[in-house]
Amino acid sequence: MASYVVEQKDKHSSIKLTGDLTAELVPGLQAALKSTLEQGATELLFDLQDTVMLDSSGMGLLIATSNSLSRVGGRIQVINVSPDILQLLQCMRLAARLNVTGYASKESLHG
Repeated sequence: MASYVVEQKDKHSSIKLTGDLTAELVPGLQAALKSTLEQGATELLFDLQDTVMLDSSGMGLLIATSNSLSRVGGRIQVINVSPDILQLLQCMRLAARLNVTGYASKESLHG
């Protein structure tokens, strides 16, 4: 079962995901992100350390969030991605747009 925790401090929010960022999780997370943005957040940090799979719905959510933030001069950052998710985002030419950093090693995912 996938879940998330959103923590907001001033204009900065962090989203810690547990499980996969897929169509099952997106509607609830989308509503939480909309609320966070309405409260004035302009810096969103997605921590994907415990995320192994990202589907097209998850990618769409990250892109839409990035677009919303860029309209208000904000920024998204995605950290601790698995090697597989990193490769997917690079192939889709999204790694730079989503400011992907802090790559997780395979050992940290399965250890």
